[in-house]
Amino acid sequence: MTRLRSIIVDDEEKGRENLRTLLSDHCPEIEVVGVADSVQEARDLVERLTPTVVFLDINMPIENGFDFLEYFSDRRFSVVFVTAYDQYAVKAIKASAVDYILKPIDLLDLRQAVDKLLTIHNEEPAQKAGPTLARAQVDLLLENLQTPGAFERIILHLPRGIKIVKVSDIVYLKAESNYSNVVLQNGKTVMVSGTLKDYEEILSEDMFFRIHKSYVVNLLHVEEFHHTKNGSVLLSNGARLQVSARRVKDLMTRLQVFVAQAKDFREGL
Repeated sequence: MTRLRSIIVDDEEKGRENLRTLLSDHCPEIEVVGVADSVQEARDLVERLTPTVVFLDINMPIENGFDFLEYFSDRRFSVVFVTAYDQYAVKAIKASAVDYILKPIDLLDLRQAVDKLLTIHNEEPAQKAGPTLARAQVDLLLENLQTPGAFERIILHLPRGIKIVKVSDIVYLKAESNYSNVVLQNGKTVMVSGTLKDYEEILSEDMFFRIHKSYVVNLLHVEEFHHTKNGSVLLSNGARLQVSARRVKDLMTRLQVFVAQAKDFREGL
């Protein structure tokens, strides 16, 4: 059985011991080789023990989890955040497709995170993208944390792998059962894991609007809006999509706000 060497970083002793116990009792594939109660100690452990995985708390005194990540320019470990951090940071984590577990820890969430780690690190060497993938995801996370407004880029989960896209390049999203189709400005359509609701939680509500149970549109790409009872929008790629009757009024209001904000932005340049 493959065992992944890991360290736990958390400034609270109770948090460290709780996670260590859960991993020992329910995740035998994870070998905890060290624990740290500060970023400085964690840096020393990584350099000395070269773990494969770091279970990382975010909200710590003096230096936080993001300070820890920025220290390692060439990260060769995967990261799983274990956090009770604020809503914006969780949104940035989701947008960057980095694994995270919210405190108090749910055993199912922990098991799912470990299973993802095993999938990444058990691939054949020729196919293995674990460290590269981890770096790309964490680098995007650190980028998104510097922009307290809307994210400029997000990671899309593909059936096999990920794709990083500019948010402005997304024209609209269409529901496909437990998946979604993301239609891009270049004409490509990407099927991704996750529902429309999952992506609504990540994408800026100022820029994206759910016009129908099956569609979320990027307001940047709305060229026409017919606000009759059977409303519709015409998008920049030529697609015309139905707007549900109960969303027509809300879309009208949202577009007016969006256009006003865009005008204010242009005048401020």
